[in-house]
Amino acid sequence: MQRTTPSPRRGLVRNFEDIVGELRKVIWPSWGELRTMTFVVIVTVIVVSVLLGLIDYVLTQTLVKVEFPKVG
Repeated sequence: MQRTTPSPRRGLVRNFEDIVGELRKVIWPSWGELRTMTFVVIVTVIVVSVLLGLIDYVLTQTLVKVEFPKVG
């Protein structure tokens, strides 16, 4: 039995056809949903950044006082 291997070019074309087929199956969000999700992500990033900054500040100040106590 003889096996024929597809040419690399045909494999590339088939790959792009598969990609396009999969993208057609995607349920894309509406503009309103997209704006809402973007707003949620931005607010979440800001809140987490502020919390991490506060934790960093508190730990830094605590460690500075423990490591370098004021003498005198």
